[in-house]
Amino acid sequence: MKLIIVLCLCVKVLCINDFGPPAGYMSDCPGMNRTTKLSAKTRNSLTVVALKLNPGGFLPTSEVRCSLGDSGRKCVADHMDLTKTVQVLISGYLDSTSSILVRSMATQYLNEGSNLLLVEIFPVLVRAYPLAARLTKPFGMVVGEFIASLTEFGLTADRLQLMGASLGAHISHYAAVRFYELTGTKPARLTGLDPAGPCFRHLPEETRINANGARKVDIVHTNIDGFGIADPVGHVDFYLNGGEYQQSIKQGVVFPCLELCSHIRSALYLMYSYINPDKFIGIKCDSVRQARTGNCYESANLTTNLLGPLTDFTKPGIYYLPTNEKAPYYRGRNAFKRRKYGIATYLLQVSPDKDIVI
Repeated sequence: MKLIIVLCLCVKVLCINDFGPPAGYMSDCPGMNRTTKLSAKTRNSLTVVALKLNPGGFLPTSEVRCSLGDSGRKCVADHMDLTKTVQVLISGYLDSTSSILVRSMATQYLNEGSNLLLVEIFPVLVRAYPLAARLTKPFGMVVGEFIASLTEFGLTADRLQLMGASLGAHISHYAAVRFYELTGTKPARLTGLDPAGPCFRHLPEETRINANGARKVDIVHTNIDGFGIADPVGHVDFYLNGGEYQQSIKQGVVFPCLELCSHIRSALYLMYSYINPDKFIGIKCDSVRQARTGNCYESANLTTNLLGPLTDFTKPGIYYLPTNEKAPYYRGRNAFKRRKYGIATYLLQVSPDKDIVI
């Protein structure tokens, strides 16, 4: 009888804290809790691209590359109006400010009326991944100090938003934390695109991206057991198609969208959500285990939320967000309907559930 009681208690504890198997790729890395610093030479090499719309100009946008050091503050302030919303974008491992994906996302934020600061990470994070992961904290601290210094030129926390992808999600968090330490105010919003899981999964919550980084923290999960992280780490966490593998069909053929493809898809989903702000509808779940399989339709009155600029942070929690297989991906109000094969419903397009003759 005692054994049964012990087993029941164990099951209850595991269910409460269960994020669902498996443990994930490269969960632990050596040295993640050891001190890592950037030398003066490295700090002086860091740059940021200040980007704004250029109405009436020869080019649609205007940009200048500035140092992340003291001289860079005036460089940024002279180029953009810091009394407007400023969006800080920090991309992922081996990416750069000139990549097509980064520039595409920047365009969406520019169209929303924001000025952009694109943090250049390429020269610093072109290292073996475990070492790059260790550099995220000191790098983020430098970024946070720089952003805090811009308050002298009119920037306020209310108009400051950060977005980071993969390793950039953690850098963005550390930057937000440092900004708060120096100014006493938290940034308005922090968005994490499939925050990096390798080397971060087993770290204490306070040492990686979490909901304390900004007043509003939203997370897009697309590869939780591969390059992403399974834990709900924001105020609102969206698990796209269960959060693990994303769907991909080209001309009726299923293409495998494995780790890297699924990881990158988070940026595409967010980009399209800004073009279609009321179309990416998530269904609230009780746990990540439910979100993995899309089993979140039991309630008679579904609680929903929107990915993108219209996310409602008064409704925090875990959300399962189904998509279509092709761009622009959103399902709109079809998201309210449970799909026959759940997260694998796309199979119906290539193997219809009816009698066929071939």
